[in-house]
Formats: sequence, C-alpha cells, structure tokens
Amino acid sequence: MKEIQSYIGQPHFPYCFPHPQEQTAFFDIETTGLSPNASSLYLIGLMHYDSEKKTWLLRQWFANNYQSEKQILETFLKNLSGIKYLYHFNGKTFDIPYVLKKCKRHAIRLTNHCEELLNDTTGTHCMDILGKVRPLRHALMFEKCSQTALERWLGIKRQDTFSGGELISVYSEYMQQKILNPDNAAKLEKVLLLHNHDDIEMMLNLCSILTYDEYLSDACTARLLTEENLSSMDIQITQGQSVSITLCLPVSVPKTVHLVTPYPETALENIEENAPLCSMFRSAQLSLENDRAHFSFSLYKGTLKLFLPNYKDYYYLPKEDMAVHKSVAEFVDSAFRKKATASTCFVKKEGYFLPNLTASSRKKSTSLDNAAKESTLFHLEYKDKLNFCELPENYDNNTRFWRQYLSRQMPYFRS
Repeated sequence: MKEIQSYIGQPHFPYCFPHPQEQTAFFDIETTGLSPNASSLYLIGLMHYDSEKKTWLLRQWFANNYQSEKQILETFLKNLSGIKYLYHFNGKTFDIPYVLKKCKRHAIRLTNHCEELLNDTTGTHCMDILGKVRPLRHALMFEKCSQTALERWLGIKRQDTFSGGELISVYSEYMQQKILNPDNAAKLEKVLLLHNHDDIEMMLNLCSILTYDEYLSDACTARLLTEENLSSMDIQITQGQSVSITLCLPVSVPKTVHLVTPYPETALENIEENAPLCSMFRSAQLSLENDRAHFSFSLYKGTLKLFLPNYKDYYYLPKEDMAVHKSVAEFVDSAFRKKATASTCFVKKEGYFLPNLTASSRKKSTSLDNAAKESTLFHLEYKDKLNFCELPENYDNNTRFWRQYLSRQMPYFRS
C-alpha cells in the first residue's frame, strides 16, 4: 500500500457546515468493478479539515500491489476515529456497501464508532450529497445529477477527464507497466490518483448546492425562516396587487436561480369578465441571488368567502348573501331564509389576502394541513382549489405570520 497526502485549496464555492468542520470528512473509493465479490478495491481517499493549517488535507491509500486491499480498509477505518460527520457522493448506494462487504470478506471487525457512522440510515452523521441534491433537480433544472454534471452546473471544470469505469483498464495497465515500464506506470498512477483527488475536492464545492436544500425547507426552523432573519426582512406592496419580500441569506448561494410555481386553479363563473383576476393568480416567484432571497406573491384586495364546516347547522340568507347559525336564523322570517348547503354556508370578509400555493381539500375540513389550522382560509368560490389567508394589519413586523405563511409555500418552489 502506498499513502499520498495533499492539501486542498479553498473551494470555489464555500459552504457553511451546520456542524463542527473539524469533525467533518469526505471520502470516495475506486474499484475494478461494481461487485465486491468479483472486483478489487484499489484506492480510498479521505479528506478532513486540518485545524492547525486551517485547510483540508486529503489522504489517499493506493494499492500498488494485489495484496493491499485489507491494509487500505484497515487504515481508512482507523482514520475515521475522530470523524463524526462523513460526506460522500452516492456512497449510500455504492461506496459504503462495497466497503462493508469487503470488511466482512477480510474478517475486519468494525469499531462501534465506525459501525454507527457507516450504517447511519438517518443521514444525521453520514451524508450522501447526491441524496440531498437529487430532490432539487427539477427546481434547479439540473441536466443530470451525476457529479460531473453538477460541477458543470456550478461552472467548475476539473483536471481529470476520466470516469471511474474508464479507469478500470488504466489500473490494469498500471499493474502491468510496473514491471515493464516503471516510468509509464508512474504516469498512470497520477491519472488514477487525480480522478479520486478531483472527486473528493469537488464534493467540497458541491456542498454549496446544499444551501438551496436548506433555504427551500418548509420547516419553521429552516435557516431562511429564523426569527433573526425574518426580523430584518423588507416587505413592499406594489400597487395593491403584489407583495415583494426580501430576506438576507445567511450564506450566499453559488448560482442565481429563479423559481416560478403556479397557483391552484380558480373556478370563476365568467372567465373573460374576470380575466385580469385570473392573470393575477398565475404564479408565485422566488429568486435566490448572491446573499438575498426575493419573493413575489399576488395580493388580492376585495371580498372573499369563509366557508363554514357543519353546514347543516346553518341557514343561508339570500338577501344578505351569508350564512347564520340556526340559533340565530330562528328569529328570521322563514321566507327570507333557507337551509344552507356546503356552497352557501359562508360569511364574507373584506380586506387584503395572500393566495396559498397549496390546493384546498374538502375532506372533512377546510384546512390545508396541520400548519394551516392556525390560519383562517378564504375562497373566491366554493369549488376553488385556490385559497387565501388574510394579510394582518401589522404585516410589516409580524414574523410569526410570515414564518407560517412562507413555510407553507416553500415545498412548492422545490417541485
């Protein structure tokens, strides 16, 4: 076995780890095939942060003979002792199962720490970059989700030009040239090491794409929706027809993206007459640019209907165009009232309203989800999937309202 060490320069696109950088590492393996039963492991690279030199150190363990496989595995596992967060690219599917099967074949007993780290199914300590990035492929319009395709999306060009599959024959030739032509073998070794080197170095840049995953999270604890971040937001109402919100990003995004998502359909009786109203609710927009997030939502000023549950307990008053509870309706002349139906059991409210990207569900409740239960939802018509929440009077400093509202809209910018 041969060990090679090299220091990695600062990434083109830095990433702010949500955990101590000193306890973080990246790894990648190179093999002569996909099956651990019919191929060999000839290289493992492990990169961790050197606190003293304040830079990343890459260690590569290379099989310069056919007896190095077990030693490479043992050395790799030994160097995981101080690592609590291990990053990889598609390692959950290939690298980790391959390593574990090879350990079993060589009767290598894993420490409790290595066992927990490599078998972490929650993704809390063993993070697959591909698994976190793949759900964003439509929103960010990735051509593919391969590592090299994501590098191209970021605008990064690596020195290595080979794929892992192409290097299988290169390694075979290297082993032959060791005896026949040592100088040529040395050149081939550099090619093999460079591919692994670039794979791991580029992972550090690919982590910057994880910022999109963090910012587009619908969790109320997401980095974009913290109390501190929302308290500094800038809100502008444009001509009473749209709301623009600007938020600071804790960490800049590597590339500007513009996300557009349509609102649910609205069933207006006269489409032509209400054409301006229909066009108003076509889409919501979100731009992530440098260290800013810019939202644009439609704003409706007018009268909307709040449909009440348990319509059998209400009467509809045609003249007033509203529903009242039967305990009140008993005082109204029967000629001016009739039993309410689901579509006539409503009260009206005038004000400013924000549309939701989540479609209404009529199953037992007018609420959208658990988060929406705290908000009263309004509609233009009963059949509409499009629904609204009322803009509060103190909207400019109501962080609780915006945290709830934005967290419900976020999942639709991801799809």
